[in-house]
Amino acid sequence: MSFRIRYSFLFGVGIFLIVIGIFLGPANLTIHQILDGLLFTGDGLGNTIVWSLRIPRIIVSLLAGGCLGLAGVLIQFSTRSSLGDANLFGVGGGGAIFVALVYAGVLSFDQHGIFLGSVSCSVLVALLLAKFMTVTDITPIKFAIIGIAVGSLTITVGTSVISHAHVFPAQVIGLVSGSFTSSSWSVVYYLLPTLIFCVLGALILSAKFYPLMLGDTLSNSLGVDPTRTKFATMLLVGILAGASVYAAGLIGFVGLTSPHIARKLFGNTPSHMILGSILIGGLITIFADQIARLLVAPIELPVSMATTVIGAPVMIYLALKIK
Repeated sequence: MSFRIRYSFLFGVGIFLIVIGIFLGPANLTIHQILDGLLFTGDGLGNTIVWSLRIPRIIVSLLAGGCLGLAGVLIQFSTRSSLGDANLFGVGGGGAIFVALVYAGVLSFDQHGIFLGSVSCSVLVALLLAKFMTVTDITPIKFAIIGIAVGSLTITVGTSVISHAHVFPAQVIGLVSGSFTSSSWSVVYYLLPTLIFCVLGALILSAKFYPLMLGDTLSNSLGVDPTRTKFATMLLVGILAGASVYAAGLIGFVGLTSPHIARKLFGNTPSHMILGSILIGGLITIFADQIARLLVAPIELPVSMATTVIGAPVMIYLALKIK
């Protein structure tokens, strides 16, 4: 099966999930009302539900999932760890601590400030992990253990902050388990340029990933500075993870599973893995959001509930394969 057919299949799945996101929901709208809302020919209710609620939510879930998928493949390239995941390793947790401080009233920022703060804190954690990578005797397994410990620490700190403040339970669940209930066009305007910038940066770095995966010694001999490449890669990981936390909170396992599915479909070519991980990450996330939104509607479940059901068995399988 050619790459074109595989990409077309993924796009087809995406269109199917988008249609579900537009036409299904807790609001009791008929197909005729939804079509009128799409074409701006119906009443104000249909237009509002379709264009102010459902379509922004679909786009945000696709973009946030794409950010997580790209962050996952980049962290796996740079660490050579098959268990690499930006949120599992605590990169997104840095942004979650900042957002928790805002929710708790300790900090006060507008949406622009919250976005920049979430990204900045995630970048700090990412660069801290990049510093650990420069230790000469660090192995992928050791780094994975360090990353998981950092991830647990950041989630504990973020949860502690909001548990001691008067915060609505929905906000708490949305931050630590993921939610797209607050999706809007303004979130799209932050996520879209961020993802485009990071995709371009990843593609520029992609030629250096082959030598990097061979180890630091061979990378140096092939003219690639492993330290600079890892720091640049982790900088992108921090930006992507912080943007996804700003949009939807912490969503687990998307960054872990997307690169492995992309590798099965498109092989180990870095450019195909980058693009494939973005597409698959977006599809996993929008699928998880539809499950969370519709399974027990009108009650919404955490998005991470669905992604964990997908990702946890993958992580167990990968752990069993490690020698």
